[in-house]
Amino acid sequence: MKTLRPTTTPKVKLKNIEYLLLSIQSNPEKPQRWHLRRLHVYRYGREDHGKGTFNNGYFTSKSYRNVLWTDVSPQDVEYPVWAGTRMRSKSGRMVLTRRGWHLANKVRQALGLDTVEWASNMWAFDPHLIRSIYQTGAQ
Repeated sequence: MKTLRPTTTPKVKLKNIEYLLLSIQSNPEKPQRWHLRRLHVYRYGREDHGKGTFNNGYFTSKSYRNVLWTDVSPQDVEYPVWAGTRMRSKSGRMVLTRRGWHLANKVRQALGLDTVEWASNMWAFDPHLIRSIYQTGAQ
């Protein structure tokens, strides 16, 4: 009789964007590097030697940032640029927008998991975050 061993490789292969959506939905308000480190372990089974710089284009791309997820951390650190100074956060806190939440639920359904209601977010009705999170409607 053949013995069964636990597998270290996933049975379902998610796209990078799908994995990031599920990661942010499951672990909101974590820094983007935290999610990228987890993505690298998922893809390659080992730690990212760049400590979260693998595929960082997902968080800088205008196709995803402020469309599928947004950074809700305060922009309170000043840094120099060629035309003066700009503000940024010390550490990002990524949360899904309503559109990102909808797409994450589609991935959950494809995996056979239960969907998570938008109203279960602690920030879904926060008046300070409405502008950034409700900017895109679910489709």
